[in-house]
Amino acid sequence: MDSQPLAFSRCMRSNGVPNFPDPNSSGVWPKPQVEGAASNPQYPAATRSCGHLLPDGGPGVAPSPAVDQQIQNDMTQFALCMRSHGVSNWPDPTFDQGRAVFDPQAAGIDTNSPRISVKVHECEHVFSASIGIPPGA
Repeated sequence: MDSQPLAFSRCMRSNGVPNFPDPNSSGVWPKPQVEGAASNPQYPAATRSCGHLLPDGGPGVAPSPAVDQQIQNDMTQFALCMRSHGVSNWPDPTFDQGRAVFDPQAAGIDTNSPRISVKVHECEHVFSASIGIPPGA
């Protein structure tokens, strides 16, 4: 695993966000744990203090134009992968105020169903390790 994500996690914890998780072996942070850590009032300041440790500034930081383009490309590839794996109504990504998301619920897809979870797992390889899986996926 790349040492930058781990260094970022340690920095976040030392800057007042004690429940910030370590990344997995691919350098991706577990989304539910990051969302939990983001509720800490120290999260914004810690992210600003630690963002220099990562090329994209870390989770919750506006990505650079190059990273933003990579996210858009990855999300488009993810949607194509989901469709090719039998989820024909998986939506294209949308971009709201610079934040890229999927809204599968609007298409009637239950993202908590075991069948969909398996398909997401089969397609998550399209995302760069430093970016992780975007919201809604």
